[in-house]
Amino acid sequence: MRIGIALAAGVLFLALGLAVNAPATLIDVRLNAISGGRVRLADASGTLWGGSGEVWLAPGFVARRVDWHLAAWPLLWGEARGTLIAAGGEPRANFALGNKGFALRDVALSMPADALVGVFGALAPLASASGVLSLSADTLIWREDVVEGRVALRWNGASLAGPTPDSRISLGEVRLDGIGQANALSGKVGNAGGDVDISGSMSLSAQGARVELVVRPRSELAPERARAIAAALALLGQPEAANGYRLAWSGSLL
Repeated sequence: MRIGIALAAGVLFLALGLAVNAPATLIDVRLNAISGGRVRLADASGTLWGGSGEVWLAPGFVARRVDWHLAAWPLLWGEARGTLIAAGGEPRANFALGNKGFALRDVALSMPADALVGVFGALAPLASASGVLSLSADTLIWREDVVEGRVALRWNGASLAGPTPDSRISLGEVRLDGIGQANALSGKVGNAGGDVDISGSMSLSAQGARVELVVRPRSELAPERARAIAAALALLGQPEAANGYRLAWSGSLL
């Protein structure tokens, strides 16, 4: 009996020893599998529990070098809990990941819009996007079918390909303030400045995302440019009152 206990203890300590020294490159292997190659961790150093690496987004954008720390004990009940932070304090997040969902706190992240579009295949129609996307959240908890917390998404200097090859449509600053309600994260979409006025809503749940917008050229635009933008919008949505066009999309982000 004592021999069996000793052997079991020896195996346990050996497993713990191997886990403590597990290389940071294992994180890259997992990210590659989960994201289908869209997100990688390049030049990783350290161990699974504490290290650093460069976050790489397809097709070749390096977000920033980040450091992480992962607590060991929460793994005993099937939860990965730790911190992620880059030099200068952004991106950063405190996270807890388990088989029933996740919890994020003190989140701050920003990156070029076209880099994020490359990660999410469903956003391919926005391939011409430019500007900087910023996401912040004090708390966001997603456990099975319950979503709690708030997030603020800002798209600064937003623009898309215009009606002619040498022109772009300025969207100004696009804003989304999302609130966890029941089983979804949902909120209003709007903008300030730019060539068009945007209003609508967006929701994200385990079943996918849904966006409904009304976009119209601003009244102060030169008539010729307003007509050109309206013609471009007509290819994307249905006519709406007051020279607007209704755009709707739903589906999975990946």
